[in-house]
Amino acid sequence: MYLLEIVKSLEGRSTRERFELITQMLNQWHIPHKIQSYASGRNILVQSYHKKWIGIGSHIDAVRNSPGANDNASAIAVCLEILHRMQENAVKHTGVSVFFFDEEETGLKGSKAYVGEYGIKNMMGLINLEMVGMGDRFALWPLDALSQGKVLQTFEQVAADRNIFTRRFDKIVTNTADHVSFANAGSKDVFSLTCISEKDVDVAYHYYKAQEFDVDMETLRDIMKQAPIFQHYHQPTDLSIYLSEESLQLTANTLWQTLLALDRR
Repeated sequence: MYLLEIVKSLEGRSTRERFELITQMLNQWHIPHKIQSYASGRNILVQSYHKKWIGIGSHIDAVRNSPGANDNASAIAVCLEILHRMQENAVKHTGVSVFFFDEEETGLKGSKAYVGEYGIKNMMGLINLEMVGMGDRFALWPLDALSQGKVLQTFEQVAADRNIFTRRFDKIVTNTADHVSFANAGSKDVFSLTCISEKDVDVAYHYYKAQEFDVDMETLRDIMKQAPIFQHYHQPTDLSIYLSEESLQLTANTLWQTLLALDRR
């Protein structure tokens, strides 16, 4: 499956159109799913009722006036790929729930609605995907050196075995993403995953160094703008032409190998 083609089919679409395209693909692949309607939106849930399960999250919506290719059609494409692989290669001992949340950009309303109705019982952890279409390494956030968890540490080990650079960040622009809803509900092993480049890591180094010297916010913003990951963030230029199939497949492959590794343990 070419994931970039899925991203192209989603970019520039309204939330309603994205919702319909996702459900159409799930129906075409005969993947059982549930629509959770709440006060202001709708989530698409592919739920596991296994004794223990892992959550993989993405969000459907994009900010106004942005085509939303990387944020967050890239994550939708990877989530669909994971579901497609699960049809052919069952994860036998651990359940996997895949979420397509609505209204992340307007206050995490979709994920809050999910947690409010279904809770987090038997959930081992959550990997929330945010902007995974650019770069060849991974940012895991918001985490520090003391952060622990079977899901987190398994992902890091799988990436290390595949010689993929990963780095924990305490913050990427803001710590607000759908992982927050699960963390607030009491889950400890939750984090967001973003695909980044070597240049992004270099800019992050300068950003943190600048903070040590207590520079003003305008200077920090100027530094941050040099990072490729943020050049099109929430902009009309968030287009699929800046994304790569390699980055999407890198994310999907590492995530899939993580699920298989957790299933063996």
